[in-house]
Amino acid sequence: MKLPKKVLVVCFMFLVCFCYLWNEESLTKLKNDRSLLYKRGEPSEIAPPMWWAKFLCKKYSKETNNSIVLPVLMRDVTPSLDKNVFLIESACKAKPTYRAWCAVESFSRVNPEADVWFVITSPTVDNADGLPARLLERYSNLYVVTTDLETVFKNTSLEDFFMSGLWHKGTPWPIIQLSDILRVALVWRFGGFYTDIDTVCLKDIFPLQNFVIGGHYPRNQIANGAFHFLHHHQVMEDLMTKMIEGYKPSLWGSMGPFTWTRYIKKLCKIPDMQHLFPDNSSEPIKCGNISILPEEYLLPYPWWEFKQLYVPGKWQEFMATFKNKSYSIHLYENKSKGLKIIQGSDSIYEGAARNFCPVTHPLLT
Repeated sequence: MKLPKKVLVVCFMFLVCFCYLWNEESLTKLKNDRSLLYKRGEPSEIAPPMWWAKFLCKKYSKETNNSIVLPVLMRDVTPSLDKNVFLIESACKAKPTYRAWCAVESFSRVNPEADVWFVITSPTVDNADGLPARLLERYSNLYVVTTDLETVFKNTSLEDFFMSGLWHKGTPWPIIQLSDILRVALVWRFGGFYTDIDTVCLKDIFPLQNFVIGGHYPRNQIANGAFHFLHHHQVMEDLMTKMIEGYKPSLWGSMGPFTWTRYIKKLCKIPDMQHLFPDNSSEPIKCGNISILPEEYLLPYPWWEFKQLYVPGKWQEFMATFKNKSYSIHLYENKSKGLKIIQGSDSIYEGAARNFCPVTHPLLT
């Protein structure tokens, strides 16, 4: 017997509501008893390396008595839709840098209504210094998870590309290539904000919706180090296809800023990125249902001025200039990792860390 159309619609809506409420209830239970997810690791409990690990990881995991076995994303815990912040450690590090933990803490602290997901390709984290455990205890909205990449890419436009292994063949940067596609897959699937792990959050980023970051001259590119989109947004769907089409293994960022810039220029009919923003303009540019934000919103200093972030005594000056403009700072870790952080120096980074990642701050030196 064929059911009436109205009955089918009602049944469908009931199923959607049930799944949503079940997922919300599951996350609430996990927040109330997080010890069910995070446990000390015995060697027998640590998952064997996935096939992709040998192309991605120098070391898949360091098994110690201090290891915390991480829950698996989409198996043990699944994000709600559109209330997420994603940060990714794609190099299989069981001990992420303190600067990465500072980023994770700052976003957890400043965005208490969001779920902050630190997605790590290692199945464990090293808790020898106690920092991961302290952060998980302090911030109930923080989730540190490992991931089975096959599951994340399954049923996306990137699935065949990932499974083919093209992202690691003939390229010096398999970690970068993987990170570029993983961030888009996660935001397409669950919705929310993505940020690189060499950042510090200064204020609630969720007033910013469906955006990319553009640059004043001479940057002239769309950055992919920070962006927000609702789940299944068409821009994310299109970018997954465009990244594959534009992939060049020998070109750093071919699936990052180069693809993003070409796509946004065409989508928004921008003939010349050099004149995207008028001089000294801080106004976003609207393009359909997305926005292009000037870089000072999330990248107040360009990469060639990264040393300014470590100059002693610059924090108050920075706040006076950027307090009403900037939602985060970007540290350009690949350039600045050799620069020391001096406690009490009141540099831009030290001041931001002191105020926005107070648990991690004492360890940064």
